[in-house]
Amino acid sequence: MILVVNAGSSSIKFKLYKNDTTGPQALVEGLAERITVDGRLTIKDGNGKHEFEDQMDDHLMAVNSILQRFKELNVIENVEDIKGIGFRIVHGSEKIVAPVELTEENKAIIKEAIKLAPLHNPGALTAIEAFQQGIPNAKLVGCFDTSFHQTMPEENFLYSTPYKWYKENGVRKYGFHGISYEFITKKTAQILNKNIDDVNLIICHLGNGASMCCVKNGKSYDTTMGLTPLAGLIMGTRSGDIDPSIIQYMTKELSTDASKITDMLNKESGIMGLSEISSDMRDITDAIRDGNKQAQLALNLYGQRIAEYILKFANHLDGKIDALVFTAGVGENSVTAREYIVNKVKLLNLKFDDQANQAGYEDYLLISAQDSQYPMYKIRTDEELMICHETIKKL
Repeated sequence: MILVVNAGSSSIKFKLYKNDTTGPQALVEGLAERITVDGRLTIKDGNGKHEFEDQMDDHLMAVNSILQRFKELNVIENVEDIKGIGFRIVHGSEKIVAPVELTEENKAIIKEAIKLAPLHNPGALTAIEAFQQGIPNAKLVGCFDTSFHQTMPEENFLYSTPYKWYKENGVRKYGFHGISYEFITKKTAQILNKNIDDVNLIICHLGNGASMCCVKNGKSYDTTMGLTPLAGLIMGTRSGDIDPSIIQYMTKELSTDASKITDMLNKESGIMGLSEISSDMRDITDAIRDGNKQAQLALNLYGQRIAEYILKFANHLDGKIDALVFTAGVGENSVTAREYIVNKVKLLNLKFDDQANQAGYEDYLLISAQDSQYPMYKIRTDEELMICHETIKKL
């Protein structure tokens, strides 16, 4: 069995797979939350949802609680059934370019990258140590959101800041959502029946956090997120690209410090800030139907920003595009968002098959019309399955 873990400072999201000759099959998934507070554990299996209020003073207690409940639910007989644990880790800096076994050396790199991901890497490290104690014989594997983008050329990852900022302080575009992009790239290559090294894609990973990736010859060539996930597209609560001088200006206007303004750009901006309604695209769509002009404005700006990046990435690919792919919560499910985006891409002749664009689906669906200049797909991403596959490779 393979356990996939996505941990934060006070939570552990997990999914357990059984791997056999037919490939990995998900058995259970769940969430341990409010670690260090009062502890809540939810596990979903074939029999429904199970909820527990277990004491979780730290991550190790949470791990032991998860394993104990697995036994009680007859998911495992003992912890040795779990042969590998794959961790989603946000940042591996420039030093980790692929999934790795979590040796002491690689854990040191994760710790060093805390300065680049202070909200995420510490929780990942804490969980790694806890699972190492809880399941000592399992092989631990790290999969990094930044790794897929380490193939970007300098002209696409450097900023026009003093070069020594990059050499001495690591200031550059790192990009995120890399596990999802790798999954989608491999999946699309299979759909198109093409060698992955020959695939050129524009992928729109549109959720509450959103980014895009230009995939050239199967590798990340450019992406929208930067040094942090704040850059690029307009997101649920994140501003995306802005004039950096706004930060200094608003510190004076609000008599506060830069960290407070940055926090507002992360948590009070984007679709939420523009619409003053919600960060959820479903709420925005409903408000537009009711004639809310501010919701309409938010969607217009959202779609315009994505359209501009589609054109930029099309230029990167010299117009040799195998597919435009929509994925993640909004990309997979919002007909309205996809339509607004594509309608703003004026220089490419993109056309939907309206019936397919609105149709339900489980895995993937071609949503472009036959006379569209390029194929368009909606594809369901599966970062947990991607991590599971990478963990199996390391066993």
